[in-house]
Amino acid sequence: MVEWLTILFDSRIFMKVNAGLGFLFLGFFVFFYFSKEGRDERGRGLIATASLIAFAMLFVLLNIVPYFFEWSMDNIVRLANVIQTAYTLFLLTADIALLILRKIR
Repeated sequence: MVEWLTILFDSRIFMKVNAGLGFLFLGFFVFFYFSKEGRDERGRGLIATASLIAFAMLFVLLNIVPYFFEWSMDNIVRLANVIQTAYTLFLLTADIALLILRKIR
């Protein structure tokens, strides 16, 4: 498993795909923020709740990522992939929370 993760996180292609996903998730969140549904009172509440959930996930990620720093300091691409993966997971959490809250409320 460690060998597979090493190969994956050493790949520049994975870094580009990961960055692309990060921009896609950020674009989705910003799109909802500026959409008609996001501008009303209910939409602002959804954005606030999703942001709070993502903020809690940020603390979880910031407590997990340092355990991988010694492993990721061997290669700069690996380090960039670890940081980008944390950011992508943070944005993915915000988007999933927003989608779930839109269906619930």
